[in-house]
Amino acid sequence: MTNTAIVKSLFEAFNRGDIGAVLNGLTDNVEWVINGPSSIPFAGRHSGRDGVAGFFKILAETTEMTPLQIDQYVEQDDTVIALGISTGRSKQLQKQASTRFAMVFTLSGGRVAKFEEHLDTAAVAGAYVSDAQAARG
Repeated sequence: MTNTAIVKSLFEAFNRGDIGAVLNGLTDNVEWVINGPSSIPFAGRHSGRDGVAGFFKILAETTEMTPLQIDQYVEQDDTVIALGISTGRSKQLQKQASTRFAMVFTLSGGRVAKFEEHLDTAAVAGAYVSDAQAARG
C-alpha cells in the first residue's frame, strides 16, 4: 500500500467516525500538531496515541464536523500532504467555520509518525469565541 493510500484510508475512517482505526494507523510515539490559538479547544501538540485520542475526544466534545473534503494528495518519499476543506460548527455557540487546509503526514513503517495541520486559524477560532469576546479583541 502506498503512503497516499494509507492516508486516504485514515481520512475514510475519520469521516465514518472510526477513530479507533485512525489511532491504529499511528506510531506509538506519534507527534500530532494542530496550529492555532488557545481559543481553538483542540489546538496544540498531542504526543503518542493517548495524546491523539485526547485530541479526538476534545474535537468530538466541542465540534460538529462534516466529512472532510480532500481535493488533492501530494506524496514525496515518506511525506503525504492532503489539501482540502474542513467545515464544522462549535457545539457551544453553534457558530460555523469553514477553512481550506494543508495536512502534512510523515509516515514511518506504514504508520503516521507525525501530523501537522495548517489552516485559517482566525476563521476556526471565530467559531469558538462569542461576538462580545471578539469585539473586545
